[in-house]
Amino acid sequence: MKDFKLSSEDIDDFLENKKWLIHSLIIKGIKKCMDEGLDEIIIFRIINLSEDYLMTTTLKKVEWVSSLNKCLEFYKDIEEYEKCLEIQKLLKKIEDGNTKTN
Repeated sequence: MKDFKLSSEDIDDFLENKKWLIHSLIIKGIKKCMDEGLDEIIIFRIINLSEDYLMTTTLKKVEWVSSLNKCLEFYKDIEEYEKCLEIQKLLKKIEDGNTKTN
């Protein structure tokens, strides 16, 4: 899990301009869940410094495939084909019922 300390003004900018980071955290989180047999994981938290609240982004097992498909589209759009291959392998493992990434 990764924590980001941001002001209210910076949150929208972060979510818009750090998509590559968010997608990579999603992939990493799914791999961790698969390897450790987890059904849910916190991907990242945003600590709002100016309004003193915490936003938590979690991912449940039932969301893995749709999340990976969104990641796949993102990486296709930016032409990161190695990441696309990595995601396709994860999707295949999930489809085959193999929840270990090693």
